[in-house]
Amino acid sequence: MANPFQQKVRTRKLIYTLLILALFTGSLLHRRFVVEHQAYDLQLREISRGNVDFTSSAVRLTLTGSSGIANTFLWWTALRKQEKHEWNELELLVNSITKLQPYFVTPWLFQSWNLAYNVAVECDRPRDKYYYISRGLELLAEGERRNQGGGIDGDPRKPKFPGNPDMRFNLGMFYQMKIGNSDEKTVMRCLLDLSCIDPMKREPAKLRTDKEFAAFCQDNPRLVRRLREGLSYTTSARILKFLEDNKDVPTRFEKPSGNLTEDKCKLKPVREQFPVLPPQLKQKWPNAEDRGLSHESIDVYLMARTWFEYAQMPLPAPVSSFDDPNVYDPLQHRVPRNMTVHIFRGYPAVAQENIAQILEEEGFFFDDGWVIKDWFERGISSEQDFCVGKESKYHARPAWEIAFEMYRDYGIENGMYVTAAEYAELLQKAAEFQERVPKERRFADPRQYWNDEGFRALMKLDWIRKYAGMTNYNERLGRADAERTRELVLARKLFFEAERMRRYDDPEQALARYEQAFPLWIDVALSHPVFAGTATLQEDIYELQLNYMRLLQKQRAYMFRPLAIGMAQMNVWPYQFVRLDRSETDPPDTSLEEVLTGQQKLKVLPIRNVRGLMDQVIIYNAPHFREMRDFVTAWTAAAGCPPLMVMPAQRNLALTSIQLKGDMLHPSWTSLLDPEVIESVRERRGMNRDQKKDFGGSK
Repeated sequence: MANPFQQKVRTRKLIYTLLILALFTGSLLHRRFVVEHQAYDLQLREISRGNVDFTSSAVRLTLTGSSGIANTFLWWTALRKQEKHEWNELELLVNSITKLQPYFVTPWLFQSWNLAYNVAVECDRPRDKYYYISRGLELLAEGERRNQGGGIDGDPRKPKFPGNPDMRFNLGMFYQMKIGNSDEKTVMRCLLDLSCIDPMKREPAKLRTDKEFAAFCQDNPRLVRRLREGLSYTTSARILKFLEDNKDVPTRFEKPSGNLTEDKCKLKPVREQFPVLPPQLKQKWPNAEDRGLSHESIDVYLMARTWFEYAQMPLPAPVSSFDDPNVYDPLQHRVPRNMTVHIFRGYPAVAQENIAQILEEEGFFFDDGWVIKDWFERGISSEQDFCVGKESKYHARPAWEIAFEMYRDYGIENGMYVTAAEYAELLQKAAEFQERVPKERRFADPRQYWNDEGFRALMKLDWIRKYAGMTNYNERLGRADAERTRELVLARKLFFEAERMRRYDDPEQALARYEQAFPLWIDVALSHPVFAGTATLQEDIYELQLNYMRLLQKQRAYMFRPLAIGMAQMNVWPYQFVRLDRSETDPPDTSLEEVLTGQQKLKVLPIRNVRGLMDQVIIYNAPHFREMRDFVTAWTAAAGCPPLMVMPAQRNLALTSIQLKGDMLHPSWTSLLDPEVIESVRERRGMNRDQKKDFGGSK
């Protein structure tokens, strides 16, 4: 029998064991029902931040406290590999760095930018550049997936990690800048198109016959048109050679087996596809699990727009007025680090504007499509000429309609959009309040006027001026509103055709297209004054007029050269006047044309200091424009002259006039084109230099 001391020891051991078991069980229950919920609520657990990578977690746990040393060494080594142009080793090191720092956003942003910009630019061939751009995008997309957030078994009551708006935004910017706006953008866009096409549908060996190649053109009109008109691949053989040279671009599909009897390839898993896309959270977004990808025309700006829209989701609800409550919750929202939220929210609409603009730049306007000439025999289709791109997704006008709607919704949500009637009402209420309350009283204690309609109208106007000016909202909305009109789309089409005809030696048809397009553009400009006042658009239209005037002088040289020489003769001594009292014994008069050499005669045209229709249009902005319009029409008709009026617009009166100096023009009249814009374009094109040098004179 044990002694009492041993019994006490045994009792204490039993008590200690029971206490250990109780504390351990209690800690487990506390961890399960309290700590884990708090960790989820505070978004501290790895699973709440996004996709978890087992290898990454294992390596980080193994390194314990030495991860900082390992990260520093890997960063230093990666920079050395980049200096030596050892790209394969660099890519391996970049992957290691991001695995060790998966929730530190900067390595993802920097290393993806490094691949897409610095490494890609070191390559000579476009397809090699495209490869490293795709690697940069894929790396950043992987980082976004690791930080895109999650929830607790779909429980809506629990907060969800909001994801990172900067990573999503940069994905859209990479698409836009490196593929959409790069120096080799035409090739890059073509390669992006190839990435979205099933390799068996673009296999050159299957496109040798006219029937198969025609089907390829029908399915991919924008790609074929870029190759033909943008890269001058004027034969089907050259296009097939392009497909052969770039058949191994990063793509959405598995590599073909080599059996040409197969019709299609399998889709890769979504995470391995290129172009990389976010989950389809909205119906209009491209669906990576669908072979067709999107019902819209595939375009790099479609990818950019999708990522820009995805980047809006972590943001708090928009604030549309100075008194709206701030609903920002750091557990449920994120805001961009380096950009004002109002500017950030406008990028989806800007991307849609780019979609519409690129369609017009590539020649897709209406349902007339693009007629492919010289490649196919007539009769390959049911029509007389083979035409592609007639589907509505290739029409520019619906794309501009969507852009206008997106800008309008963006303005409404952020308090920058008001109708003309609402704006006039705000001005009236604000003016009444300013007359009623002096400025010193308004700023002494503004809270006492919080419920005053006049004060609220004044603050609303300040809000609109601040944020509309910051985002250039009114100009963008006004342009989209004008561009969606049928008249302007038609004018753009005529200008597009005129420029092509001018370049490809069809001058008479080009002149006809210009002359049809200018009145349409003027009419839309008069109806949309914000559009008409945009400096960049004024530069574009003036450039087109200069092209037209130069072509006109070239084609009508037989008329302009004698006229110019005759006018010069009247202003050059001693041939200023023709002697009317010359006798038979006097020497005959000598004309300026006889004095000029052949080379000097050629230099008479083109005349650089020439003015066209757009220079002569002035707008009447004062009241009673209708009465003025009727008077001018009746006056010019009574004088036996055609009316000077260019177009009776809804809100303005436009007349053609002799170019007047600024101080000679009545304040009620303004030029349609800003004189400073005109002079800047003329200066850029070298049209303002001294013309005396052309004839051997001194300056």
